[in-house]
Amino acid sequence: MTVEKMPANRFSIKLLIAAMLLCLSILGCGKKEMPSAPRQVPPQPVADLRVQLTGNKVELTWSFSKALSGSEPITGFGVYRASESVSESCDHCPFLFQRVADIPFLEGQDGASVMTYRDTLENGYRYRYKVICYSRGLASKDSNVVVAEEE
Repeated sequence: MTVEKMPANRFSIKLLIAAMLLCLSILGCGKKEMPSAPRQVPPQPVADLRVQLTGNKVELTWSFSKALSGSEPITGFGVYRASESVSESCDHCPFLFQRVADIPFLEGQDGASVMTYRDTLENGYRYRYKVICYSRGLASKDSNVVVAEEE
C-alpha cells in the first residue's frame, strides 16, 4: 500500500484561501464608525424683508413658504433690531443686533404666509432690522437688512 503525497502547492493554495477568508471575516466590510444622527437641513433665509414707515411707526413684512423650510418644520421667526444715534453715526462700526420679538409661523392654506411686525421709532435714531427663521434646534442665515429712520 502506497501513500500518495499531496502536492505541496495544492496544500499552500488551500492554506492561502483559508487565511484570506479568516482575514475578511475579521476585518468585515467597510469602515466602522460611531453611529451619527441624520443630517438636518436648516431652513432657507427670508429673502424679501420690506419696511414701510408712517410717521414714527414702522411695519416690517416678509413672506415665507413651507416649501422653503429644511428638514424640520418652521416654528417661528426672530426679529432683530440695531439702533444708532443719527448724530453719532459711524460708517465702519459694527451693528449690535438684539432680539426684539418672536413671531410664530402661521401657515396659510397654500403653505405660504405673509408675516408682519410693527415697531415704534424714537426721534433721532436710525434702526436696522433683520429676521431669522427657526425650527427645532436649527436657524436660518440672516435675512436682508432694512433701514428705518424717522424723517
